[in-house]
Amino acid sequence: MSPSETAFEAAGGPLITIAIPTFNRATLLRGCIQSALSQTYQNTEILISDNASTDDTQEVLREFNDKRLRVLRQETNIGLVPNFNACLGAAAGEYVVFVSDDDRVSPWLLERCVEVIGKQSQVPIVVALSNLHLSSSGQTRPARTSRHIGSGIRNGIDVLLEYLRDEITVAIGGMMLRTEALRSRGGIPLGLPHTSDVATWAPLLFEDRVGFVNEACATYNIHDSSETARLSVAQILCDGWKVANLISRMADEHIKVASLREELKLQARRCFSRRGLVCLTDYRRSGAGLLEISALVWRFRSDLKVVNKSSVLRFIAIILCPRPISERLRRLKRAFEEDWRDRQTAVKAG
Repeated sequence: MSPSETAFEAAGGPLITIAIPTFNRATLLRGCIQSALSQTYQNTEILISDNASTDDTQEVLREFNDKRLRVLRQETNIGLVPNFNACLGAAAGEYVVFVSDDDRVSPWLLERCVEVIGKQSQVPIVVALSNLHLSSSGQTRPARTSRHIGSGIRNGIDVLLEYLRDEITVAIGGMMLRTEALRSRGGIPLGLPHTSDVATWAPLLFEDRVGFVNEACATYNIHDSSETARLSVAQILCDGWKVANLISRMADEHIKVASLREELKLQARRCFSRRGLVCLTDYRRSGAGLLEISALVWRFRSDLKVVNKSSVLRFIAIILCPRPISERLRRLKRAFEEDWRDRQTAVKAG
């Protein structure tokens, strides 16, 4: 057995499934599949579930001739989250990695995850970090890495707290999840179109031993044509606080130390309150009126009040800024970022 070979491989060689649910994104899908096939760790299958696409998705799939590739074709569009669950139901792997068709995984993702697990085949989740790619500007923001915990087997609550405090950048495409652990929980929950991913993996961190890779191993793509970009602001805010409540309930059920339990519940509320303010800020920048923003703030005031003062002051400054000035500031920021990228490119070329 090689040093990186896990116990479950030695027991019969089950696969790790990279699951790619897709719908009408033929061009993006090609690059996603290529990134999955480029894994340095080979004991995998790549499972694509085509949600009744009407574009060139089937033609793109026919371009690939690889025995690791397996395709499901839904007869009708079953919806985004049900398509993820279709992947989960069909996955042959002991572990599964969900990768949206517009995201990318680095070649070393699975290798790093398997190295962390070693021979501990019952680890429910391995969390690796993700870069954020902003399609509107072409900018990729490097993942925030933890200053407190390193790669290895870690306590799940420590990893969850790092996420809730915004100390690390994570997305579901950078996580390897134990297939049976998800199936036993009923799969990916319905009814949370914005935060179903967090509601899927956060409960798995209520374990003493989970895997953590303190390195960027995937890239999450943020763009205006995503499914979540079509959701209303109210829906996004509601979904966030539902997940905060889920984490709080699980803290009550699983954490015996009162101080740790209350800290986790506080950080969960603060995390999604902070994200709520960011969502409202983006909504204001997109052209929403001050009265509309104020109505949303008033509606969700009890949930927003736990956020820290600096976040509140920043939010107030942005929403009160006249639109011509805010647009001018955005243009200046974009010009600065483009100039910085040009300088970095010149330095590398020189």
